[in-house]
This record gives sequence, C-alpha cells and structure tokens, in this order.
Amino acid sequence: MESAKFELLENTDITTFFIDRPWIVYRTNSNIDSLGFRFGVPNPEGSNRASKMSSIIAAAHANNRTGALLTFLFSTSQLRPIITEYLNRAPYSQLNEIEEFNPVGLSGDVSKDIAIVANEIQRVILEKINGILLYSGAKLVSNSNSWSIISVDAEVTISVPTQRINAGYISELLSHGLDALKDEDFDSIVTKSRTLIEDVFLQILEDNHIQFKQNGNITQYRNLVIKLLGMRPSEVWNPRITKMVSHLNAITDLIAEMRNKDSDAHASSERVKIQAAEAELLLNTSVSLATYYLRINDRHL
Repeated sequence: MESAKFELLENTDITTFFIDRPWIVYRTNSNIDSLGFRFGVPNPEGSNRASKMSSIIAAAHANNRTGALLTFLFSTSQLRPIITEYLNRAPYSQLNEIEEFNPVGLSGDVSKDIAIVANEIQRVILEKINGILLYSGAKLVSNSNSWSIISVDAEVTISVPTQRINAGYISELLSHGLDALKDEDFDSIVTKSRTLIEDVFLQILEDNHIQFKQNGNITQYRNLVIKLLGMRPSEVWNPRITKMVSHLNAITDLIAEMRNKDSDAHASSERVKIQAAEAELLLNTSVSLATYYLRINDRHL
C-alpha cells in the first residue's frame, strides 16, 4: 500500500503545477479527462481543472498508482512540446520565464538535451511542491521512477535500483511506446526496442549467475543466452523452432543495427528517417522477443 501521505498531493495549490504553464504543458479540460481515463477515472469530478486533477490524484492513490501517475506526468513524451519550444529558443517558451530554471550540460545532442531539460523541469516543480508540503512536515522525492513522500527531516538515500523486467514492465513499456507513436516520436521507439531486448538478455544472464563482460554487445549477450537456455537443435528442440529462433536472432541484430544507425541515440551519416509503420513493427517485435525469451528462461529455471 502507498503511504497515506500521498493524499497531500490532492491540494489544489499543488495540482496547479501538473496542469499549467510555465511549469508543464497546459492541460485543457479535455486533456485532463483523457488523463483521468488513462488512470481509471473516466469522468474526473470537479468544477474546474485543478479540482479535476485533484480527483485523478485521489483515484490514483486509492489504486496504489500515484507513482505511475507522477512518472507519466514527468515523462519526456508528456513534456516534449514545452521542451521543444525551449530547445528551439522559441520566443514564447515560458520556461524562459522561470528564474530558477537552469538546465546544465546542454550539448546540442537533442536526445540528451531533452532528458536534461525534462530533469530540470522535474527538479523545479518538486522544489515548488515541497515548498508547500513544508508546512505539513513532508517532502516529495523521486529516485529513478520510484516516488515517496517522507518526513521533511529525513535524509534521502539515492540508489539506482534494478527494475525487474516482467509482464507488467513490458506492458508499461508498450504503453509508453504507443504514446510515442501518437506523438510521432518514432526515433525513440528504436532506442526503446533495442534497450528492452538488451535488458532482457542481461537479466537472464544475471538470474543464472553467468559471468560476462558488459560491453553493450547485444550479439554476445544473445549467444550466451542461447547457450545457457539450450536453444540449439537437439532432441528437445524441434528443427522448425530452432529455425524460428534463428529468424528472431536476425530481427534482434536488425533492431540493434537500426538503433546504431537510425535512432535518436547516435548521430550517423547513414541515418534514414523511420516512419510510423516501421516504428510500430519494431515496437511489437521487441515486445514479442522480450516476452519469448523471458518465458523460455522461466521454463529453464
């Protein structure tokens, strides 16, 4: 169960930071209704936008989903419009109006700069929210995608937990990927696809206490996983299954190649703009591959 202190976020002075510029993308009544539907509140109660947002936070808390809601609100897919304005130096970018807004380390690499600006937006909003929570003796803190409300006097321990990849994790990634499709953020889908497959291979190797060199070589990881799981032609493995696996391996290689040449993760002279159909194919393929290998690993353990 979530901490009851998450109820403090229902304060309308706090919800303003989640629906209004300059802090975040402006949310209309229609946008808030869509957000409510996503988090199980088809018709958010309230006479205005702030009160509707409060009811969504209350419902998310009742369903132990406040963390998921906060992660979604601060996700780059949600913040991208306001971040793009800022990075393009648009004269109407309201982030420029925030005196304490100062993203550090911008390099011109768009994929990296988007993350830097998103983190700075989160930092500034948390600072404002915690200024309000101070009078309740509490503060909202984020550690990766984990959220807590703790005593204002408590020390924050920063750690980098390893999130287990399971059906829920993959479902959440698929949801974010579908959001990216709607936002036409096709390049990031290539990166997400490759990263998911690599992380699945790493998790399988670690679960089975296999020593390996972590160097980003997805082909090396895959070969170790195939050997570990016995995914070779044998009396146990039907030849047609091994043939299918070989095709899956080829798709894995292709995803890795596309990530290296065509995604938002690297600059490349061979870069080819990926379109919606190909992005959706990659997303669905990576999810299918990840699920398949996890199930084979479960059968092996």
